[in-house]
Amino acid sequence: MEDGQRVTIREVRCIRCGTAYAVTEWPRGCPRCFEEGRPSAVAPALDLSVIDPAALKETWTTAGRGMWRFHHLLPVPVEDAVSLEEGGTPLLRLRTLEDEFGIGALWVKDERRNPTGSFKDRFFSVCLSRARSQGAEVVAIASSGNGGASAAAYATAAGITCVVITTPSIAPAWRAAIAMTGARLVAARTGAERWKLLQTGVESLNWYPLTNYVTPPAGSNWYGIQGYKTIAYEIAMSLDWDVPDWVVVPTSRGDGLFGIWRGFVELAELGLTRSVPRMVAAERFPSLTVALQQGLDYPPTVESEPTQAVSIGNDTATYQSLHTLRASQGVAVVCSDADMRAGVRALGREGVFAELSAAASIAAVKGLVERGLADRSARIVAVVTASGLTDPGAALGDAEPLEPIPPTVDALRAAVLG
Repeated sequence: MEDGQRVTIREVRCIRCGTAYAVTEWPRGCPRCFEEGRPSAVAPALDLSVIDPAALKETWTTAGRGMWRFHHLLPVPVEDAVSLEEGGTPLLRLRTLEDEFGIGALWVKDERRNPTGSFKDRFFSVCLSRARSQGAEVVAIASSGNGGASAAAYATAAGITCVVITTPSIAPAWRAAIAMTGARLVAARTGAERWKLLQTGVESLNWYPLTNYVTPPAGSNWYGIQGYKTIAYEIAMSLDWDVPDWVVVPTSRGDGLFGIWRGFVELAELGLTRSVPRMVAAERFPSLTVALQQGLDYPPTVESEPTQAVSIGNDTATYQSLHTLRASQGVAVVCSDADMRAGVRALGREGVFAELSAAASIAAVKGLVERGLADRSARIVAVVTASGLTDPGAALGDAEPLEPIPPTVDALRAAVLG
């Protein structure tokens, strides 16, 4: 198909009430649902009739490895792309763990390989492309780490000032990554006050919002969420246009969960795949679990506790997450910090060093097995969303300090062999 041909977007629709709106950002989500006190994301209504599936398949197969080879289904023209060569991450088979868990096949989608070390690069590549095309002078984000580092990198690549609103407890690696780009780093007194500061910047200072700032949360900028669809496209291509039974995603606000699921839905609608996988939200606190168990129409705020899994450490999920699980006949699995540290160690035995929150996907795979939802026939992809190098202290936990030894053979033998 022609390289410039891409899907058209004539409107965006609320995923909760179905109301249609003009194609713009809608940072508070659907206005109607927001006024009801039930914020909900909007998503683009794509006209796929302009796409020739066979030609698209051939084009994608012969194009380069980066995310923007999929520009035909992205909401920003490729000529406007702000890219650091994100995407094209490997799908790794974990044969040791699949034997240990007793499942048919287990892969990880290794999103550590992105430029700033997390899957957020897909989101911010699209988001900053849109922001630059709209003439944005300042973009802003509330972030605990990965998102801030990614937003700062893509903003400087786009030539746009970036404000990252975080808390004083931000990990040193993330703080350094943000500061080195020249982004403005602002510390709020609490996590909740990050949203208030972001809202003030957007509504009073004309900043372009990259993330959610409403409470309860609606989800982040819908343009960026479209970038996560490319994870689904790559998984299907890696499996020779087949799809797994389950796809497991560490989940907080559910931008990645929803975006990946939408990617699989589009592939099926185009006839490029025959089915859509069941989605699994690996969550730290049971907002989605409670909503599913109790048949609620909106995720509740649940009791929480201090956690080192800051990337998924929120006590309230989004409607887009709940919608994704119900539409895909998926499930939610609650993962404790201890579960995730076990996941970090399990992935480490396969040569993959994951961030604590990212290892929730492997912890949730174990949860599927324990609940009898995955057996020897199951084919599962776990998305490892970020590298453990971004916050190694959280992944290590209470590791004992290293004790130096003298340079003798006896000491070396004792240290290595015990």
